[in-house]
Amino acid sequence: MTKLSNIFDGLDSREIDYVQARANAKSDAKALRMINTSNGWLRNRNKNDLNQRALDFKTDNVLKAQIKLDDSLVKAAEGLVELLDSRNENIKLKAQTEIMDRRMGKPIQKIEQKTDVNKTTTIRVKLQDDVEL
Repeated sequence: MTKLSNIFDGLDSREIDYVQARANAKSDAKALRMINTSNGWLRNRNKNDLNQRALDFKTDNVLKAQIKLDDSLVKAAEGLVELLDSRNENIKLKAQTEIMDRRMGKPIQKIEQKTDVNKTTTIRVKLQDDVEL
């Protein structure tokens, strides 16, 4: 993977705009629309290189976000645990439920189903000997 500092090396401003747009777009065409640029512009560029840079840029941003979230995980857990001491019973109950659901799994919910059958159903079973029951 390319270092983030190198992703934009040697690109002009429109190419940089394209790489950033393409990192968030599902297609080349959508990225071009996002930056108000024609498809002809992209044909005159190294599209594979630009798209690889966009992928590297996106991957780098995702990794940064994951690292940031991982670093905040303990703080988030501590904050949730602190809510157990809240004076507000609703907040305390939600914190208790959240902790239990995340640690033990959500409880299984039973589904009650009633079926009202007013029609006759005929089932025919054929055995290997072609004897019909």
